[in-house]
Amino acid sequence: MTAPILLTGFAPFGTAPDGEADPCPAGHPWAADPTALLMARLAGEPGVVTATLPPVYDACGEAFADLLAEHRPLAALGFAYWEASDYIRLERLAWNRDESPLPDAAGTVREHADIVPGGPAAYGSTLPVPRVMRELSMAGLPVTFGDFSGGFLGNHLFYRARHIIESADLDIPYGFFHMPPLPERAKDLRRFGGLALERQELAARTLVGMLRTALNGIA
Repeated sequence: MTAPILLTGFAPFGTAPDGEADPCPAGHPWAADPTALLMARLAGEPGVVTATLPPVYDACGEAFADLLAEHRPLAALGFAYWEASDYIRLERLAWNRDESPLPDAAGTVREHADIVPGGPAAYGSTLPVPRVMRELSMAGLPVTFGDFSGGFLGNHLFYRARHIIESADLDIPYGFFHMPPLPERAKDLRRFGGLALERQELAARTLVGMLRTALNGIA
């Protein structure tokens, strides 16, 4: 079987590490994370493996490492939620820092903590950023880029994923994206317009298609 492209989102924030339902902290911005829905939309796509990672420090990186070992993908894309924008945000840098007052799903708060003690200050995306921006724009999607992917779980996963890939000397392109809120959540926020799940799915499919072409076709 041809190696797939690996896509990851995050499990609903109300899912505790043991799989039991656990109400999301009131007002937590990840209460309406759309990336689990996005992974469900893409599940079963030929040549693609999707997974939802636990929204927990350390555990999300460990789960990513397990997926790499199991599926040996040719490329990987990570998706997380960012409710402060209507744009699909291509993150160019992950910083070696957990720096957020928000608790993860296990209740852990990390401020002023290195993700990998002694690790590089930052890792960059290994996607061709100009081409990604062009492909998403040509698909009619709102897209931007950032050099600071936050101090919470998205940045944590991005850094851990790149560190795992680099440490294993793997030739696997990896890119990380923050996705905007769905329109119903944006309405609750009383700002922005959000981005429908169908449009977010189009973005993911556009990225997969671009990678397939660059990697000379994946079944």
